[in-house]
Amino acid sequence: MRTRIGLIFMFEGDFRKVSAAIKNVTSFSAVTAALMRGDQDVTSTYINDGPTSSGNLITTGIIGDKAALIQGNYRYFVTGTYNTNKKRTWYWDIVVLPQDLSLLDGIDISTEDYDPFVDKLTIYEGDKLAKELIIPGAEFTAAAGKFRLLADDVTATYCSGSAGFSGESLTTHNIGGTATIPAGDYGYFLTGTCNDGEMKATWCYLVKVLPKQGVLP
Repeated sequence: MRTRIGLIFMFEGDFRKVSAAIKNVTSFSAVTAALMRGDQDVTSTYINDGPTSSGNLITTGIIGDKAALIQGNYRYFVTGTYNTNKKRTWYWDIVVLPQDLSLLDGIDISTEDYDPFVDKLTIYEGDKLAKELIIPGAEFTAAAGKFRLLADDVTATYCSGSAGFSGESLTTHNIGGTATIPAGDYGYFLTGTCNDGEMKATWCYLVKVLPKQGVLP
């Protein structure tokens, strides 16, 4: 029986609740869980509630709702008792990244979890833009945005307005609205909190700013 359920991807400050159906199980009589970072049990540090089950479906507690997970690799182990005397453990791998560009190079988790990388945008020095992101089925109650140059927060320097939300829509600041953005590679991190209190997730736009120049001789 395969014990790895899948991957949960998060940015620092996010929280998530996920579910998985376990094959060859009709129902569980008990479920317990542990969030591990290396050999350290950090469940009580980051999670308020334990897992639940319905039939063969296991649902985690809200991971990160008690405190923001710090950057690193974790595993969420869930142990279920079923068929009277059978007890087995399964797990999710959890990857937590900072909301900056320092560790994004080469990351590709789109086949296992939600894809946080919305788009790669190319603009020129002096350009301005704002983007809207639609997450079907979501109902957002809060939004926040950060514009980053590597690990530096340059939102106030280059962006005007604020991130916004309406129903299943999130909108960015007006990027470049305060000052001309110098040529370079940036990231805009857009975070939305859902009305059920079970998810706060972040999406990222990679923004390349080019200088306005002709072909060099």
